[in-house]
Amino acid sequence: MSEPEDFDLDEAYAVETLQDNIELYARWASTYETFVERNGYQHPLMVAAKLLAWGGRDHQPVLDVGCGTGLGGQALVAEGPILVDGLDLSAEMIAEAAQKQDPQGQPVYRAFHQANLKETLPIEDGFYGAVMSAGTFTHGHVGPEAFDELYRITRPGALFVVGINKEFYAEQGFAQRFSNDAKDGQISEPMVDSSSVYSRGEHKGHHGLILTFSRQ
Repeated sequence: MSEPEDFDLDEAYAVETLQDNIELYARWASTYETFVERNGYQHPLMVAAKLLAWGGRDHQPVLDVGCGTGLGGQALVAEGPILVDGLDLSAEMIAEAAQKQDPQGQPVYRAFHQANLKETLPIEDGFYGAVMSAGTFTHGHVGPEAFDELYRITRPGALFVVGINKEFYAEQGFAQRFSNDAKDGQISEPMVDSSSVYSRGEHKGHHGLILTFSRQ
């Protein structure tokens, strides 16, 4: 039996179809965190920290969109209990996230949704009090249209802390989308921060955006 392939960022950015995405992350789920450790991938930790700094515990339950292997959720509960569910397209990634534990040895995630952000989500209206996401809104993945559903499944006042690839943000219309949504009174004016995505390795120096806003 061959060893699983190591995660390759360039190949991840190059995926074009839904099936490509599913197959890619199925292959990489068990080695994804080798890439994380080698490159000091810190984006999920920074998103989780910002959610907590903005009062995330007052906005439970939290939905971790594109939860992957659970790094963001793990960072979220490290400072104390908080209700967090995961959503991801990949069953294999969810299986990895399901193994994550909080400092008391309890599962990090309360529940999971295996779902496609480009389709109607199997979640009732107004269910979540916060959304966090890191590593999902990037090349070859999901565009601003996903926020139609993310607004639907959150209640008024819900907190959003969302990481978005810097180039993708400009190219795919996120800036215009959020500007329009703020003008229409759907969300507060987003606060946009730039942060270092990796602390070491070949991708060090790459910066991403973290947007923070609330649903009105």
